[in-house]
Amino acid sequence: MTRVDDDGIMSEGSTVHRPLAGLGGQIGMIITDLVVPVAGFYILRGFGIDAVLALILAGLPTVVAIGIRSIKQRKVGALGIFVLAILTGSVLLSFITGSPRFLLAREGWFTGAIGLAFLMSLRFRRPVAFTLARTMIETTKLADRLRPQLWDEMWEESARFRRAWHTSTVLWGAIMIADALVRVVMAYALPVDIVPLITGTLWAVTFVVAQVAQHAYFKRIGLWQLATEFTRAEENSE
Repeated sequence: MTRVDDDGIMSEGSTVHRPLAGLGGQIGMIITDLVVPVAGFYILRGFGIDAVLALILAGLPTVVAIGIRSIKQRKVGALGIFVLAILTGSVLLSFITGSPRFLLAREGWFTGAIGLAFLMSLRFRRPVAFTLARTMIETTKLADRLRPQLWDEMWEESARFRRAWHTSTVLWGAIMIADALVRVVMAYALPVDIVPLITGTLWAVTFVVAQVAQHAYFKRIGLWQLATEFTRAEENSE
């Protein structure tokens, strides 16, 4: 993982390690973090296990996965610590109250905190949307055309470029907070046994909505065209 600093996510001089950057690693994360907990809950419920215990047991693969990633990366990331804290707190509260709804609502607290983190990063030197997008593009074929290594220069020289990433960060933050509110409402309003399936599906819905909205905005303002033109200008000046 990269070093956290006042850029919000990673320092610009840090080395990016990508043990999970491949497609296989990403699919594995989706399976352990989303598919297994949902499927595990319904399998355990099918055996007649109490809803609270089923939710706890179904969440264990996520804890194990965080441990494995931490060992591979030789550090425990802030995100991993936060996930474990949310899981531990919701488990304790569920045992105290005897209600599984604290456990069901934990994903809402998680996505809400992510949304707030996006918004808070607007006070950093670089917002979260900028640093995340640059890191992702560096691992794709788009890096040859968009040249993310030049984005720092673009940031300093183009107000339009800065405004685009500030707006994108606000967009993601607002969508994640809205996602959190929906999750908490569903956790307390819907029957316990259908909530895991719906909230699991909501991850995909939220991601698609955010991506489509961001893509439409970037297309409208011509962000990628701006990046390409800047890259060509830099190449011609060399």
